[in-house]
Amino acid sequence: MTSHPVDTEEKIKEAAQRIFLEKGFDGTTIRDIAEAAQINTALTNYYFRSKEKLFWLVYESLLKEALKSVQAILDKPIGVKEKLVELLDHMFEVHGQNPNQAIFLMNECRRNPQGFADKIGINCGAMEQGFILQFEEEVKKGLIIDISPDTIFPLIFGLIQQIFAGRELTMHLFQMNEAEFNKHALEQKKIIKEMLLKYLFIE
Repeated sequence: MTSHPVDTEEKIKEAAQRIFLEKGFDGTTIRDIAEAAQINTALTNYYFRSKEKLFWLVYESLLKEALKSVQAILDKPIGVKEKLVELLDHMFEVHGQNPNQAIFLMNECRRNPQGFADKIGINCGAMEQGFILQFEEEVKKGLIIDISPDTIFPLIFGLIQQIFAGRELTMHLFQMNEAEFNKHALEQKKIIKEMLLKYLFIE
């Protein structure tokens, strides 16, 4: 029985996502994806023409899904402190559930920043605009120290990413198993949260 074209395309995209997450763009070949999808290379090329086209389809889908959840937090009718707490909790959960995905998105953005900007077409500045205005308003009210809100997201994402990017090394150096690393990550989250809130907010 012949597979439906849509089913075949989805099968290829699902396989591509698994392989790209494991190996990144540079480490992945069309042959790798075809083998993972259990179809021939020619058919993979027929549907998607190139590894790059398939990569951007996967990348855009993952990124938009990630940003959608962040946007939902930023749009909530709550204060900046509550939003930052929810954002930290959410980012730790995302990294903990699928560390490869979070690291993949960041690494590939660094690998090709121009391609990221041109291909994805997502305006993160516009996405954050409401939060930035709210942040600046709380600075004016004396609730937050005088600091640019543009520094907050890179700080949060950088701190969290580093914990999970170094996961294998941490587990090896400190002889941790999976459960012990998860406990370690939760302790790190608590420290980051307390440091960030204590630094930013004026009691």
